[in-house]
Amino acid sequence: MMHRFFVAAGLLAAIAWLAGAGAAASQDIILDKLSADLTVRVVNATTNQPARAERVLIREPGAVMTTVAEGFHVDGAITFPQVEIYNYKPYIVSTWVDGVDYHVEHRGQAFLDGKAATVYAFELSTDPAGLVVTGLNVLVRRREAAYSLEYVLQVDNQTRPQRTLTAASLPVQLALPAGIEQVDVQVSRGPDPLTARLQPTAAGLHGVPVALPPGPARVAVRGVVNGDRLEFNVGLNLAADTWSLLVWPAELEVGSFDLDRDRDNRYSEFDRWIGRPLTAGQQVRVTVDLPHAIATTTDTIGPAQPRRPTTARVPQQRRFPWLTVVSAIVLLGAYVFWRRSR
Repeated sequence: MMHRFFVAAGLLAAIAWLAGAGAAASQDIILDKLSADLTVRVVNATTNQPARAERVLIREPGAVMTTVAEGFHVDGAITFPQVEIYNYKPYIVSTWVDGVDYHVEHRGQAFLDGKAATVYAFELSTDPAGLVVTGLNVLVRRREAAYSLEYVLQVDNQTRPQRTLTAASLPVQLALPAGIEQVDVQVSRGPDPLTARLQPTAAGLHGVPVALPPGPARVAVRGVVNGDRLEFNVGLNLAADTWSLLVWPAELEVGSFDLDRDRDNRYSEFDRWIGRPLTAGQQVRVTVDLPHAIATTTDTIGPAQPRRPTTARVPQQRRFPWLTVVSAIVLLGAYVFWRRSR
């Protein structure tokens, strides 16, 4: 009990100290808007020279992104005079150069201090040699008389020298099953979600027409295939050192020579399979079927594997010791009252 008392007392002291520190830090926050000249510089990162932007946009993040200032046909720099902003908020500064959007975050206090926001644009390239796949997950979900598929790719543009891969070059290409419907493509690489329409390639893959500046991006391709049995290939125009397949529900039968069941998967709701490294252009054949369907056919792909127990493991969660803290406060109050009454 004494140990808990000292722990609770220490917690109370820490909370009091944090409250005091927070109050001191908040003294620099001004809740009212202040007027400032907002300057944005657009720079070609390769030449370090001013660049021409088709559009410059400053927005204030929130439940809804609010436009603070906007300009068009900017040669190198633009200043928006006497714009009201908050000193404690971050602002998203976006520019469009050669049709590609670039973004940077700039603090309101920095604008008030007269510091310009600098956005770097990069020269365009069609060579995907520096584009790296850092993750690939294929998700299969059984729906009524159909399967929904989702391909989630994490890519990183590591080109040296740094370049922006053009949308026309279709930097990300993937294999999709025949007959896929309701295809939806979303790309995340900035504050605004982007959509795209897949384009077929001569290699039989489907390309994603999206520009990729240096840095990471996420590409998600979703679709639906009708039928009880799903047959599809997994393949990219890029190499992938690691990838996985997740199927829901876990009872679905999966067949492939290039997949190994994840024996450490702790979630009984779905089954997870680990794929072997993919080289650029390589395609892996996968089948997904209703329970026991593959085992009863003659075209079984791969040997049958025992299924792990489906008992879910629920990790124990620690909770904050509110009872201990309240008890310590009561004891402390009783002790103080006793001391004063003597």
